[in-house]
Amino acid sequence: MRVLISKRVQNRCCSVLRSNNKKQSLQQCHIRRSFSIASTSLPSSSAFTTISYPSIGCASYYQQYRCYGSKLKVELDPYPEKVVATPAIEPYLRTCLRTSLELDDGNNDNTENDDRTTNANEKYKSIDTEFAITFLGTAGGQSTMHRNGSCTALRLGGQTFLFDVSEGTSRQLQFTRISPMSITKIFISHLHGDHLFGIVPVIMGIMISHKVAMQATPENSRKQRRKNNWKKKNGIEDSLIPKEKPTLEIYGPPGLYNYIGMVLSLSCSKVNYLNVKVIELVGGKEERGPFQQHTADNNNQRRGGGGGGGGQRGNRRNVFTSHYPEIQAPLVTRQFLQQNDDMTWTIDAPEPITSTSPSMCKEGFTRLPNDTNLGTDRRLHIKAAELDHLSGVQTFGYVVEEQPPPGTIDKDKAVALGVQPSKKYGLLKCGISVPTDDGTGEVHPSQVLSNVFRPRKFSLLADHRLVPAPMAKLCANSDVLVHEATLSKKHGVNEIKTRGHQNAFNAGAFAKRSGCKLLALNHFGGLAFGEEMMTEIMSEARSGNEDTSEIIASYDFMEVYVPRGGFDFGSAKESEDSFPTKFTWNISKLNVNGISNS
Repeated sequence: MRVLISKRVQNRCCSVLRSNNKKQSLQQCHIRRSFSIASTSLPSSSAFTTISYPSIGCASYYQQYRCYGSKLKVELDPYPEKVVATPAIEPYLRTCLRTSLELDDGNNDNTENDDRTTNANEKYKSIDTEFAITFLGTAGGQSTMHRNGSCTALRLGGQTFLFDVSEGTSRQLQFTRISPMSITKIFISHLHGDHLFGIVPVIMGIMISHKVAMQATPENSRKQRRKNNWKKKNGIEDSLIPKEKPTLEIYGPPGLYNYIGMVLSLSCSKVNYLNVKVIELVGGKEERGPFQQHTADNNNQRRGGGGGGGGQRGNRRNVFTSHYPEIQAPLVTRQFLQQNDDMTWTIDAPEPITSTSPSMCKEGFTRLPNDTNLGTDRRLHIKAAELDHLSGVQTFGYVVEEQPPPGTIDKDKAVALGVQPSKKYGLLKCGISVPTDDGTGEVHPSQVLSNVFRPRKFSLLADHRLVPAPMAKLCANSDVLVHEATLSKKHGVNEIKTRGHQNAFNAGAFAKRSGCKLLALNHFGGLAFGEEMMTEIMSEARSGNEDTSEIIASYDFMEVYVPRGGFDFGSAKESEDSFPTKFTWNISKLNVNGISNS
C-alpha cells in the first residue's frame, strides 16, 4: 500500500491547529500531526490504494478528528492484478471502495493522480451488482497491516450477504459502496474469534442505519410518531404508520445466539429498530449442541429442544445450547434448523418458476422472485454443510445459487407474434408461455428468446483440513469458489492435521475436482504479502489446479463481478458426479498433499 501525504498538507493541518487555539503547545500539535499521518494506514489493503489527505479547514480540532475518514482519496493501482490474477479474470476485477469523486473536496495538486482516479470513476460510474463477491478481510487468524480479518460479502443487486465477520469489519464497510441497510443475512462458519468478533458491531451498525433512515422521513418525525402511536392505540389504521421493522437473519453453529446475547447484555446495547433472528444449524457430527448423543443427559436435552433451561450435561452446563434468561432481548430471537437426510442444511429453497407462479398477467401481477433487480425480495438457493476443521469445532461451508435468471427477449419477434411490450414479457423471459394479446394464440419462450442464462453459483469454504463429500457435492461447478490458503505446501500433511488449515496447492486441486470456474484464495497467513510471496502462492495453486480454473489471490476491497450467465473460460469441466456419494470423515486418509483419498 502506498500512502502519499504532501508536506504542504501536513504543515497546513498543523498551522490550522495552532491558529484555532493559541494555547496549544507545540508538543500537542506534533502529537496530532503524528496522528494524522498514522491514520492513513487505517484502510488496510494490499498495495493497490493510494491515499492522500486534502487540507482540512475545520474550525474545531474535534471536527478535524472526526472527519479524517471522510476525506480519503482512493486510487486504483494496476500492480496487484499482475501478481494475484490470471489474465482471463482481470476484466472482472474491480474495487469496492468509494472513489475519489465521492470523497474528495477537490483541493489537491497531484494532477497525475487526479487523472488516474477520474478514469477509475468513469470505469465504475455504473456498477452492476447482480452477483458480485467483495473481500472485506482476507487475513488468517490475526489481522495484519495489509489485511483485515475474515469477511466476504456477496452483493446481489439490492441485498448483501456477509460470510464471517471478523473484528474491524464495521470499519471496513465504511470505505466501500456497501450500504449497511442492504445486509439481510450473515453466515458464520464457526465460532473462532477471527470469524466472529465483529458481529455485534455490525449488527449495531445495521440497526443504526435503519434507525436513521426511519427517522429521516417526514412520516417518522417525533410528532408524527406520537400521532401514529395514538392511532394504533385507538385502532385507527393509517398509511403513514411505519412498516414492520426490518429483519436480519444470522446463521451459524450452536452457541451463536448465546455469544451475541451475552455481548449485547454486558455492553448494555439495545436492539430496538431491527429484528434479529439467530438460526443455529443443529444435528451435525461436530455439534456440541442439543442433538449430540453421548449420555443420557444429552438425550434428555434433545427432548427439551435446547431451550427452557435445558442443556445440562451431568453437573456441567452446556454453554452452547443452554438458555440464559438474563441475556434475552425482545427483538433478538433464537431458532434451530435441523440437518437434512443428505447431511446438508437447506437455508432457503425457493420453488421453481412455473406457469402457476404469477397470476398470468392479470391485475396485480408482480415481478417474479428470480428477478435480479428485486432487491431484498430476490430468492436464492442457499445450502450449508459441515467442514472438518478441528476436533470439537463445528465449521460450515456455504453455497449460494440463484434461480435461473430471466433471459433476453427479442422484441420484434414478440410483436410480430402478437404480444406487445407488457408484463407478459416477464413471463416469457422466465420460460413461461403466454397467450397473444387478442387471445387467439399462444407464444412460447423458444420463439422469442435470444439468450438464456444459466444460474450463477458461489461457494465459500472456511477453515478446514478436509472437505467432506456432502460439502464437496454442493461446491460442484461453482462460478466462484472461495478457499483458504493459510499454509504452504512445504508445511506438509502434519501441519494440515494439527492446525486444521489448508494450502494453495490443495485449494487448486479441489477446484479442479469440483469443476469450479474461478478459485479465489483467501485467509492468508501473516507473511502473505509482497510480490515474491504472492507469486509463490499463485504458483502452488496453479500446480495443483493444472490450469483447469482461473485463480486469484484476494486482497482487501477486491471485488469480483460474475456476469449474467456465469463465467465461461472454456477450461472448467463439469464434474458433478466426480464425488463419492458415501459420506467419509477420516483424517487418517490424508495423503502426502492433504487431499482425502476416500
